[in-house]
Amino acid sequence: MKKIITIFCLLIGAAQMHAQPSAVKNVAKSVFTLTTFKADGSILASSHGVFIDNNGTAMSDWASFDGAATAVVVDANGKRMEVESIDGASEIYDVVKFRVNGKTTGATVATTANAVGSPLYLVSYSTKKPEIRESTISKVEHFMEKYAYYIFDMEIPENTLSCAVVNASGQLLGILQSSKYSTDLHCTSANYVADMQSESLTGSDPIFRRTNIPITLPADKDQAVIALMLAGQTGDSLKYVKTIDHFIGKFPDLLDGYSARAHVKRNQGDFAAATSDMETAIKKVTAKDEAHFAYAQLIYQKEIYQANMPYAEWSIDKALDETRQAYAINPQPIYRHLEAQILFTKKEYQQAHDLFIDLTHSEIRNPELFYEAAQCKTMMEAPVEERIVLLDSALNLFAKPYSTEAAPYFIARAGLLEQKGEYRRAVADYNQYDTLMVGRLNAEFFYMREQCEVKARQFQQALNDIETACRIDPKETLYWAEKASLLLRVNRKEEALTAANQCVTLDPLYSEGHLLQGLALVQTGKKKEGIAAMEKAKSLGNEQAQSLIDKYK
Repeated sequence: MKKIITIFCLLIGAAQMHAQPSAVKNVAKSVFTLTTFKADGSILASSHGVFIDNNGTAMSDWASFDGAATAVVVDANGKRMEVESIDGASEIYDVVKFRVNGKTTGATVATTANAVGSPLYLVSYSTKKPEIRESTISKVEHFMEKYAYYIFDMEIPENTLSCAVVNASGQLLGILQSSKYSTDLHCTSANYVADMQSESLTGSDPIFRRTNIPITLPADKDQAVIALMLAGQTGDSLKYVKTIDHFIGKFPDLLDGYSARAHVKRNQGDFAAATSDMETAIKKVTAKDEAHFAYAQLIYQKEIYQANMPYAEWSIDKALDETRQAYAINPQPIYRHLEAQILFTKKEYQQAHDLFIDLTHSEIRNPELFYEAAQCKTMMEAPVEERIVLLDSALNLFAKPYSTEAAPYFIARAGLLEQKGEYRRAVADYNQYDTLMVGRLNAEFFYMREQCEVKARQFQQALNDIETACRIDPKETLYWAEKASLLLRVNRKEEALTAANQCVTLDPLYSEGHLLQGLALVQTGKKKEGIAAMEKAKSLGNEQAQSLIDKYK
């Protein structure tokens, strides 16, 4: 692996205080102070930087941003501006390109490398007369073929790191940097920083997870939407909100920003703010149908998942109205799908069922529609055969070999087949679910399949499953009780007693455990102890205990 060579701007020679070119002096208007802050408001770092255009684009050192929650700059006129976003950064070269919200005076960036021996100047920050120091380039290294790294030497005053380093024409070569490993001074090519571009995936890079300042959104709308989506997946709510605000400011005619912020506000319980965002979206965005649909989804989800937080302006009927408005503007099947789901929530099962079935003949025909129609049938207490037919239709839409997406439909049909009494077909569906979900099954599944296998008289398979359930969740008394009961049923008495004893040990107040312990003791020839265990079950309220006590006495 090639060693990465940094690009330095080295000023060699003693500082000379003779007259400097006017172009150099003008760069002082572009130098600023930078202050970054932690999340608690305390100062993280103080540094400098240089504006590189007139629209708020700037460069400074990355180290000052590492761990920052917010940042501000103060320009040469004393004007304070907040850092809005980061275009790019390099930890290796310790540089960052960022944007502030305001008009600025930018320095001209040198686009070609300057030669060894050329003069260069350090321009310090000042709101009055700037101090300018001169030296010469002692060494030039190159990286990425077209960028220069300048190395130089000079005596520098305190608090000048990250100030501007320029050539005799006043072109910005970089910012003043000091080496961690020598006494050299250097600067990484300002052209390298100027060329940094924000990408849709930039925000997922590890370096940017170390700052709460959002990444600059790409100019391309589609890429910006991807960046917004990725920002929501980082788990950093503060940065996500900043990114949303940035998105809305940059793309006020796109729905995505308003919808994202409305979801944040809804999750925070600020339904009025969410309403404001969605009403603004309906007014501003071009695709009005999409805005109405997004609003309907927002309200519907609130009514489902935050029903304990009433908000007078929102209701399930409001959600229904919004999705119907969306459909009236642009008759998309997805809008009717939400309408059917809302009707189901309103317990209007027949209407919902009919809509789901209608949609199975549309371009969005998919297994979920048949499953939802089956749910409607369940709520209407339709014959189980009708529900099985719908799940058959759902599964017929999957290609073989089945993917994990088919798993929910298999387990749903298994339950219906078991309910109908077709136990072996049900077990086959449970087995298919097992195959698709291998490695992700819990104890409850194995217990559920065991129950069906017992009904199908597949006792060995049932024993295997109940043993698996006990192994996965060894503290669940229900599974040990079921194991003891099944072992007694297949006449494996000693093993049944062991399972029953474990059940009693786990929960001495579980009456079923004592009852099974009593049965196992009686069947292993320990009648007296067995009846005593049954008496204990009776004292704990077990209703079967007395009849068994009478039988064995």
